[in-house]
Amino acid sequence: MNKVRIGFVGLGHRGIYLSKLYQQRIKDCKVVALCDRIEPLLEEGAAQLGDGDISTFTDYSTMLKEAELDAVGVFTDADKQVDLVCEALYAGKHVTCEVPLAFTIEDCWKIVLTVEKTGLKFQLCEQTRYWPQIRAWREMVKEGKLGKILFVEGQYFHYCDGAYWQDPTTGVRYKDSELREGLNVRKTWRNGMPPIIYLPHELSPLLSILDDRVVRVSCMSTRPKSYCLEGVDMPDVQAAIMYTEKDTVMRLACSFTVPRYYPNHWYHIWGTKGVVESNRAEKDKMRMWLADSMKESDSPEDMEWKYEPEELPKEAIGSGHGDADYFPAASFIESILEDTTPPMDVYKSVETAAPAIMASISAKQNGTCLEVPDFRLGEKRKAGCEPDE
Repeated sequence: MNKVRIGFVGLGHRGIYLSKLYQQRIKDCKVVALCDRIEPLLEEGAAQLGDGDISTFTDYSTMLKEAELDAVGVFTDADKQVDLVCEALYAGKHVTCEVPLAFTIEDCWKIVLTVEKTGLKFQLCEQTRYWPQIRAWREMVKEGKLGKILFVEGQYFHYCDGAYWQDPTTGVRYKDSELREGLNVRKTWRNGMPPIIYLPHELSPLLSILDDRVVRVSCMSTRPKSYCLEGVDMPDVQAAIMYTEKDTVMRLACSFTVPRYYPNHWYHIWGTKGVVESNRAEKDKMRMWLADSMKESDSPEDMEWKYEPEELPKEAIGSGHGDADYFPAASFIESILEDTTPPMDVYKSVETAAPAIMASISAKQNGTCLEVPDFRLGEKRKAGCEPDE
């Protein structure tokens, strides 16, 4: 295989963007097919790629049967993508998909078992784990510079007005303030989603730093309807306390309906030997405090963790999300060509989804502490078998 032939389903803003990224920045693959049931989006996607040899489809199953594909990128409604991922795997295609992975524990198991049964590659398209500060902190924790990690925080607060209503015919999205009588709109998958579900951009980098998994969760929530966006059936904020297998406490929170300042993501790691945290505002600085070299009375040192030249291929520069969008795509294609395990494999992927799913259930139960399933293989479970088999 000289190049991986890949097709994409779901050509909203993110789907078109990523299909162009694969076409223009990943040299070892070729985009050969596009699919969307909304024809204007399909036409727009094909026009932006500008390659007359790319086949277009409005039916996903037809694309899998007729297009000569090695791999598929699934960028559809997140609450429906697991079935599409599994269909592609059973059709013999390697698969990457967007975040969040799944909305139910049943779907987590479905995708894990399907990957195990087919033996094909799967990777979640999560990019924040590749940010330079995350890479640096991972090495610091591995080398013991922060000591035993006791407490970790992550939050994703991003005002997303314009993500909750869509014209099902044209694909055009509307803000709450643009809604009016007679407008042809439907709720998107985000409208009604518990915000805590959208945790992969926090759990993926933080768990990669800790080399750990979440085993118990408890979560609290504001009311089911937004106070800020009248038509959105979504809590304004949900906050979870999580406990990991290696004895670390985590606080994680998500909000997508309330205006606030940039940046959207914030991380904080506190160990017995030091503290690191990202910047809370655009003009703020990342910070570090180390017990071995600083006094208790010392203020944290301002830091600027950034990519070293050798860490940033030219294809990654400008690829989006702080130059990080390139890396999940490149590593997915590399895993296929080299027959290696993708960095964000199916187990790491469900470990970003399952704690969030259990947190959403906990919120409905007023904060009940719930166990998170273990999807890894071991004495209690063989590949392709459910836990009770």
